[in-house]
Amino acid sequence: MTADSDNATNSIQRTAHPSEPERLAQSALENMMTGELQIANREFRRALQLAPDAVDILANFGALLHYRGHQAAAINNYRRVLAQDPDEIGVRCNLAKALADCGRFDDALTEANAAIDRADGLQGSLAARGAVLVDAERYAEAAESLTRSLELEPGNDMALVNLALCQQQLDNLPASTTCLMKAVELNPHNARAVSDLINCLSAADNNGDALSLAEGFLTEHPAERLVIGSYAQALLNAGRDDDAIALTDSELLVQVFDLPAPDGFDDQAAFHTQLVGELRDDPSLLCNPTGKATRGGEQTGELDLDSSPATQAFATMANEAVAQAAHSSQERGLENHPVMLPAAEQWQLRTWGTIIHAGGGQSPHLHPLGWLSAVYYAAIPNDMQAEGKCAGWLEFGQPPERFHCRINPTVTPVEPRQGRLVIFPSWFWHRTLPFASPDPRISIAFDVIPSNGQINF
Repeated sequence: MTADSDNATNSIQRTAHPSEPERLAQSALENMMTGELQIANREFRRALQLAPDAVDILANFGALLHYRGHQAAAINNYRRVLAQDPDEIGVRCNLAKALADCGRFDDALTEANAAIDRADGLQGSLAARGAVLVDAERYAEAAESLTRSLELEPGNDMALVNLALCQQQLDNLPASTTCLMKAVELNPHNARAVSDLINCLSAADNNGDALSLAEGFLTEHPAERLVIGSYAQALLNAGRDDDAIALTDSELLVQVFDLPAPDGFDDQAAFHTQLVGELRDDPSLLCNPTGKATRGGEQTGELDLDSSPATQAFATMANEAVAQAAHSSQERGLENHPVMLPAAEQWQLRTWGTIIHAGGGQSPHLHPLGWLSAVYYAAIPNDMQAEGKCAGWLEFGQPPERFHCRINPTVTPVEPRQGRLVIFPSWFWHRTLPFASPDPRISIAFDVIPSNGQINF
């Protein structure tokens, strides 16, 4: 998975007497940075109704759409900016990444190369090209571009993270480790760099340093999901099974709810028919999105849960289940367990839909932004068991292939059922198992985000 390139927004400057679109756009930026993404979305749209060609508003709204997974809309905004100002290098780099996220690698490279030409390789343009090449799995070329970028801009810690991934994929573990050490030195708070470095150190059987790094980082950032995911496997590799199990115990930490039809719907069939129809028609639906876990299927961008009676009903059910799961964790004495460290009385749901077809699935992944994460099953094929007992099931425990597993973790399969909601810690590695059926497997996933959490774009 590619580390994000610098998607820095072009801040709108306050004026003594801001116009209405400027005021709306400034408020949208503030809401965007504090995680109030739906409010920011509405404010940007209102601002553009009043000032449809405002370059700064288009650029910032494009960044928000990009972050929320609405790639076609983001690409449109970026292109509108560049039609007015072709030298907006940051926007052109963002356009390249959005195109890569859609699997349009040739178009992405065209834009990245144009950014390099206009910026003489500076302003993150070479790093953006490297990120596109990583997405395309062209690791040797990516490493060359990223190395050149770091010669010009040595302080780019995310370029170092991407270069480390290239070196790992090219079977050069020492070089990967060196890049990550530099990245952590530049930015000790970079959770992706720390997580990957823990894995590299563990792969080299340097368990003491791996665990020391993880424990030091988690002392300062105790709820960091990426690092907890790496730490759990490093503990297992080091033979500290009990400590690893405390972080990965599915029986203790996964909660399953079989939910009835929500209020306002005659039965589950009526509810699911409307929900599934809306997912199928969502304009952000993207086949095999780059950088996501879905393969052999489609995934939406972030859903607006206020958009229809079905999504509103889903949000109500989901929020009630989250509250129940949190209460249950407290009753079981887990208030000081990492699963509850980010807990808050108020939260938001970042939600998306997934449609998986026969032979498809989701590769092992975790959710680095959530407190808790969950999946709800809206449509399950009747004959999904065709390829075995656990065909199409959700499975917890197995990290991605790039993770070093000297000792393989215990995996736990969970059966998907229509109307079932499965809630789990966001650091849990999970995947879906392939299945054979003429009908798709359709689900809605979400992350629980504590309110007022800062978001880095």
